Amino acid sequence: MWNSSILMRWKSLWQQASFQRLAAALLLSVLLHLFLIGKFNFNIPDLNEEPLLIEARLTLPKVVPTPAKAKPAVKKAALAKKTPPKPAPDTPETKPEIPAPSLPGNANAISDQLTPTLSDAIEPVAENQAEEAGLIINPDAYKYVDTEFDVRTDIAAKFDSSPVGRAKSVYRLLPNGEEYQIKSLVQAKGLAALFIPDLLQISDGYLSNTGLHPQHYLYQFGDKKNKTYRADFDWNDKKLSLHSEKGNKELDLVEGTQDLLSFMYQFMFVPPLQTMQLSITNGKKLGIYDYSFEGEEIIATKMGNLNTIHILRSADEGDEKTELWLALDYQYVPVKIRKTEKEGKVYELLVTSLKTENPANLQQ
Repeated sequence: MWNSSILMRWKSLWQQASFQRLAAALLLSVLLHLFLIGKFNFNIPDLNEEPLLIEARLTLPKVVPTPAKAKPAVKKAALAKKTPPKPAPDTPETKPEIPAPSLPGNANAISDQLTPTLSDAIEPVAENQAEEAGLIINPDAYKYVDTEFDVRTDIAAKFDSSPVGRAKSVYRLLPNGEEYQIKSLVQAKGLAALFIPDLLQISDGYLSNTGLHPQHYLYQFGDKKNKTYRADFDWNDKKLSLHSEKGNKELDLVEGTQDLLSFMYQFMFVPPLQTMQLSITNGKKLGIYDYSFEGEEIIATKMGNLNTIHILRSADEGDEKTELWLALDYQYVPVKIRKTEKEGKVYELLVTSLKTENPANLQQ
């Protein structure tokens, strides 16, 4: 009985093991067939083969630039030829030179006066020269103008906003009634003053019946020699001498030529709309500049609202641009000056005070 039970148990185990071996054999057979079918029918890549590289290229269409339209040539009106004046019988044909101003050691001393040495022998240009030139000269032009400005680089800022600098310009006619002097100083404020040097300009000369005749002009940007220029006007020989670090050169002097300072005060004598083409030197070159009338404007200042004439210096593309606002109630004295540089940087001077009364020591 016991032996029969053991035999039945071993028989059952043997049958289970046989079944498991059969199932394992069938499973192995199926896997082998699947592998062979996949290898030859599905082209599974061999891992030992070189990897497949896929390239994607983007080809952009060629852009043919549209040719720029040629700007029409602008013909500048030639300066009116002026007949040289006939000297009066008692008028000497030559005029003594005003010594050129030396480079000041302290640009901050804006109230320092230039020492005049012009002889009393200088006589004004013949009286008929203004008539021959077709100019209407203001006989009551200011003898003294003291103007202070705020300097800003944000032209959208209000007039009472904080400026980045200040400027002062003083024009004076000396007691002899024949010489003039103009001195201008622009200074940065705050931290900017540590990096931006002062800009000093000086112009001196004599007064004629056509307005201002500069004899010397100085432009000095800090102590930089490459930013220092000087111009000397020889009206007898009609020559203009320019001096800079690069050397000296001599040019023909056009009648009526002004410097960067004198031209702004020349409007006191000759209203701006009479002559809109000016010969101006900045100490390193001489150019003919055309100004356009932009209209009348009322500008807000710390002095109140001022009625002005807005003129713009026409500039070639890429060149700097200069705009002036001349006060109608102050003999066309500039009360707002805006300069836009080639790189787009803008500097604007806006008047804060304007005095036209002579100091006690210059009253005649």
